[in-house]
Parts: sequence; structure tokens; C-alpha cells
Amino acid sequence: MSKKKKQQEEKITCVAYLSTLGDLYSADRREAKQLRYIREYAKAHNITISRIMHRDVLGQADVNYHFNLMVEMVRKGKADGIILANMSSVSVDVSDAYHKVGKVKAAGGCIVTVDEGRLEMDIKAVF
Repeated sequence: MSKKKKQQEEKITCVAYLSTLGDLYSADRREAKQLRYIREYAKAHNITISRIMHRDVLGQADVNYHFNLMVEMVRKGKADGIILANMSSVSVDVSDAYHKVGKVKAAGGCIVTVDEGRLEMDIKAVF
């Protein structure tokens, strides 16, 4: 019986974004559950959460503004990436999700979601 060594993932620092839908009165409870979900995944995958941002009950325009702030944090080197519960928490459709993953990759970071894993766009060059 041989034991396989578990490959250690590289340590990255991420900004966590909490985003739930629903009414104002239960937003805190839902975000606390989501944060626990994200922290368990981060602990298992060698991810350090440096900052937590909240959507609360704000609309998509505010989510886009928050996302751009997080991309700037990645660009400035304050974080290596963004961690989310899933991409639907920051995007409205598939093309918006790809656009946001591309923005983070262009800034030099990565997006990690608990449901989908690490999202990659390995494009060599754009002409």
C-alpha cells in the first residue's frame, strides 16, 4: 500500500467578494454562510484571504464598480487574485464572466471560484 503525496498548491493571496441575492434583512446571515463556504475552500487550497468586500443588496452597476476596484488591487500587487463562491455572483451572463476573467488575467492575477475552481484563459498573444 503506497500513499500518494498530495501536491501542494502554490500559496496565493486573494480578495474575497461576497454576493448574495435577496432581501436586506437576511443579507448578513447569507453572506456569513457564503464567507464560511469560501474560507473552507481557501484553507484546503492554500489561499490566504487578505480582504473581504460585500455586495450587500446593491445592483449590478455597483458590483461592476467593486470588481474594477478588486482588479486594481491585483494590478497594484496588493493581491494575487479574487476568490468567489461562483462566477454568477459577479456576472450577468457567460460573456460578462469571460470578460471579467480576462480583465483579471490582464492585470496579472487569477480568479478562483469555489464551485468552478481556478478559471484560466491561456491566450498566448492578441493581435
